[in-house]
Amino acid sequence: MSALTSTVCLQLRWQTSLQFVRFRKRINIQRPAPPHFERAKVLSVCKPYYLNPRKGLSLADLCEKPIEVLPYKEVVKNPYEHILAREALNWFNHSRLVAFFHSNPVSADDRFRINIMLKKQNMHLKQYGKKVITMALEETNYEPVLTLFTSRNFIVFSEELQVSQLLKLNRRMPQFVLMAAIVDGRLMSKNELVKYSKMPDLQTAQAGLVAILNSAAVKLTQNLTHHQQTLLGHLRKHIEIQQKSPSEEEK
Repeated sequence: MSALTSTVCLQLRWQTSLQFVRFRKRINIQRPAPPHFERAKVLSVCKPYYLNPRKGLSLADLCEKPIEVLPYKEVVKNPYEHILAREALNWFNHSRLVAFFHSNPVSADDRFRINIMLKKQNMHLKQYGKKVITMALEETNYEPVLTLFTSRNFIVFSEELQVSQLLKLNRRMPQFVLMAAIVDGRLMSKNELVKYSKMPDLQTAQAGLVAILNSAAVKLTQNLTHHQQTLLGHLRKHIEIQQKSPSEEEK
């Protein structure tokens, strides 16, 4: 029994492995061999046939017209965004000074310090996303400022015209870059804000205008009465001379 087992093991060990292949050489994919005649007939019958959708159409119908695409309106599913949009529009409507800042990387401590510094001057620092600010200002008088919201922005609202105070505070917060501002409904650049801060307030300007108008009127009156005043002065001088002459004769 042991001799038979050893013989079988030797036969299995030295037996060559067989591998069956379909072709004796590699298959030529680029130039395949033509199929058998019967198979070629079956393949030709089973070949799919597609109808030409442009067959029989005129030249005008074959012209590719631009496809009219309706404007896409994003549906806002979060009602909280509507609340923020109404709040932002309310700040714009009730603020005489609205300043727009570009924010560089700033830490939470520096932002808190800047917020307190503005709060002491009765200014409010706000930040709104692009989507919310678009909902708030679209189809309003403030719509042109939407072009400023291309990156991270902050807005400063003030109920009073504190342009000079804002420029002074801007020097103490280098993380924020002043881009533009709305002053009494007028959009101004930074250079225009600097010129506006150097101008006097409205009451002082009105007083100066009134003084200039009064000076012109006074000068006109003086020019009109110059000859009469000169003649009156000469007559008074002549009267004084006439009064002095009799008294001298009496002496």
